[in-house]
Amino acid sequence: MIEIYLLEQLNAFATYGTLSEAAEKLNITQPSLSRSMQKLEQLLGISLFERGKNRIILNETGKLAAEYAKRLLEYEKEMERSLRSFDRSLHTLTIGSCAPGPLMELLPLTTGIFSSLTVSSNIDTEDMLIKGLKHSDYGIILLTHPLESDEYYSQKYLTEQLYLSVTRFHPASSYPQISFQEMDGQNFIMYAGVGFWADVVQNKMPHSIFFKQESIDAVGELAKYSDLPSFTTDVSIKNLPSRRNNRINIPFSDPESNVTFYVICKTENYSKYKNVFMSL
Repeated sequence: MIEIYLLEQLNAFATYGTLSEAAEKLNITQPSLSRSMQKLEQLLGISLFERGKNRIILNETGKLAAEYAKRLLEYEKEMERSLRSFDRSLHTLTIGSCAPGPLMELLPLTTGIFSSLTVSSNIDTEDMLIKGLKHSDYGIILLTHPLESDEYYSQKYLTEQLYLSVTRFHPASSYPQISFQEMDGQNFIMYAGVGFWADVVQNKMPHSIFFKQESIDAVGELAKYSDLPSFTTDVSIKNLPSRRNNRINIPFSDPESNVTFYVICKTENYSKYKNVFMSL
């Protein structure tokens, strides 16, 4: 049986091209690496290298062996990651979302259903959420669109509307609604963890400056004592009392300011999370 360390060393040699550089990257001596490559050849009963006076290179069989070694090492990493994710899923449900709003209502609901599990959440990009769901880092994710694949189950959850939040002295305070273009160029207080909403407002208002705060409570406190506009949503207004105090909230009129979220899991895990979907 070929030991993993031999495959790791063969892969390093194929990657770096010389015994000396590969040995340095592996933090072993060059003679030790050379002995390992000889041992691998003995185990396989074939030659993997062309040896010269001052040089050693992979022959054609060695190149193929290195390709297999790389794949096997990748499979080993994938196996370890999958097993760890599966074991974690037995004790923890991690929900990933592209925005914080939907989590305000989904987390309490899920915690009540899975009282024996630790329920946690994370805000991430769409690409990372889908990747995390695929690899079971997330049990459930929230996106602004369904995943059109039999591999995933998607269910419409809620719609969120973005609002401009201003003091009663702001020129826009009497507007029934407002566009991104009308506010472009103004400075804003913004929560750094708003997920995809940050891309929306930054793209639609390229001439504005956004003073990002790491804490959502800090945004609320600053909004109390600052004349700078900020952002909120109907979901936040409903769930965060601070979003209802001392501010006038005006809906943005642009289509991008209103989104529908979908709750998504792997189809194979639907039965596990069925009670969540039935409660939405």
